[in-house]
Amino acid sequence: MTAQLRRLTGPAPRPALLAAAQRLIPVFNELAAGAVAREADHVIDHDAIDRLRAAGYTTLRIPTEFGGAGLGLAEFYPFVIELGTADPNLVQALRAHLLCVEQLLVAPQDERRARWLHRIGAGAVVGNAVTEVDNRAGQVTTRVSHDGDAYRLDGTKYYSTGSLYADWIQVHAEDEEGRSVWAFVPSDAPGVTMTDDWDGFGQRLTASGTTVFTGVPVAADEVVPSPYSTAASHAQALAQSVHLANLAGIAQSIVRDATAYVAGRTRSYSHANTPLPRHDPQVQQVIGELSAAAYAARAVFLAFVDELAEVQHRVAAGIATDDDYTAIDISAYQAQLAIAPSVLRAATQLFEVGGASQTSRARGLDRHWRNARVLAQHNPLIYRARLAGSHLLNGGHRAVQYTVGTAPGAGAAAATATTSSSAAAAAPDSGFPVGS
Repeated sequence: MTAQLRRLTGPAPRPALLAAAQRLIPVFNELAAGAVAREADHVIDHDAIDRLRAAGYTTLRIPTEFGGAGLGLAEFYPFVIELGTADPNLVQALRAHLLCVEQLLVAPQDERRARWLHRIGAGAVVGNAVTEVDNRAGQVTTRVSHDGDAYRLDGTKYYSTGSLYADWIQVHAEDEEGRSVWAFVPSDAPGVTMTDDWDGFGQRLTASGTTVFTGVPVAADEVVPSPYSTAASHAQALAQSVHLANLAGIAQSIVRDATAYVAGRTRSYSHANTPLPRHDPQVQQVIGELSAAAYAARAVFLAFVDELAEVQHRVAAGIATDDDYTAIDISAYQAQLAIAPSVLRAATQLFEVGGASQTSRARGLDRHWRNARVLAQHNPLIYRARLAGSHLLNGGHRAVQYTVGTAPGAGAAAATATTSSSAAAAAPDSGFPVGS
């Protein structure tokens, strides 16, 4: 068994898990080989998503009766790490899709849930359009209004992560009475205009740009009420889990690229210990430390996933408690605080194994720090550290929902305009409601 296969399946996988890994490993390797060129040329690669879709990545969590692989959460996340190792842009581009699937898995057993599980099981990919420019206090200006027996959608969204790759877009809006709703529209519907104008220095190929909706027709059964709720949930932990998996994948790619660079290098230095860098004990030390950082990031993340999977199971069974939600929220913060700084340090330490040639744009090694930095930036570490410490000292933490652009105590106006009880609104590309 190869190391890559073992990372995805463990030593004794069940047949469905093994089959999924065997389908996806060649795709991951192809995507890894083209990652530097895609970023250098700024290629929004629809073919990459199509290859992942065809190999079953987008349906790994979909139950078998709906056309998916039916993997458990703990079985699934190594695949997210592996895609992050190949190209973290693609993990982020599909983050909204992955969270949409988790939403459906714990949703009520109704016709809408079945319709969407069948739709995704057949290959549909979902993107999102949640956040608006300068939306202080959770303000939402995107509107759905009645248009005969259906609706029309009008508004502008930014940070529409992954929507350029998607077949469907989930849009947060308000109806004519000012109530919060989700509208689901085909990405190629008339009146939908998507622009790749995200200008971040990392995660450049996630299609996290502007989407404009101008009189977009929306079917009546694709508008879902989404009333604000302060009820506790595991949504924030779930949304953060994709970022953490992606960071663990970047850590693995740092080790891969540093090792390949040193192994192929024949030029040394006047102060070096050996003629070949790969024999130099100081260079070996750096590679070893990078590998330890990657090992630790993966181990911490997978331990967190075990906790998250148990909470997800309890949510689906209808027995989750506020204590469950609080515990998984704090675990998410602790995992974030352990993983993100370590990966960022590794992305800098990577450059200790070579000279100026290591900074060549053709190698693209700077992308690891840039991508990791942007991922870590979604939810500021200083606040996560404070929340974890405050809870340990004083208790009282509740896993309630965040409001975009609003500090605590901003008033009821923000509450009525914020996203639903499970929207991960702390991040600009905030994801999907879970269990709404």
